[in-house]
Amino acid sequence: MKRAEDPFVAEVAARYGEDLLRFLLRRVATAADARDIAQEAYVRLLRVGRKDLIENPQAYLYRIAANLIGEFGLKRSADAAGLKRWAEERAESIDPIGVDRAADALVLGRKMSTVFDELTPKCRAVLILHRRDGLTYDEIAAHIGISSRMVKKYLSIGLRHCRERLRGIE
Repeated sequence: MKRAEDPFVAEVAARYGEDLLRFLLRRVATAADARDIAQEAYVRLLRVGRKDLIENPQAYLYRIAANLIGEFGLKRSADAAGLKRWAEERAESIDPIGVDRAADALVLGRKMSTVFDELTPKCRAVLILHRRDGLTYDEIAAHIGISSRMVKKYLSIGLRHCRERLRGIE
């Protein structure tokens, strides 16, 4: 995909980028989340048709970012609920096992939930779409709106993170 050059967005990013990141860091859990939200804010600013009507670019950018924080929170809640449902479905499908093994499975499920919460929303979505839903890299890329190469990168990062955090748990 060709990189879009927009002097208005480039100037807004240069002038307010660091302040926007500080604004976001005070409102989200991780720096990665803040960077993801900032990037999406710039993408949405790029999509504005009549930028000449924007009287206060900084206020407009911050309003976009504030709206994205709300969307991010809703998406994170939905992701957590979906993961919980998936874990419950998996737990129901397991053959009856001893009390000790069931307790171990519950602890592992809680640990998995914590490990998934540590991932960025895109990384988490890629893992879920690939592992749970069985989508290909190209299907995930089209679904999320990123390149297949980024899907592969997010999948690698997510799997490595899970492997490192869950090492020795089983």
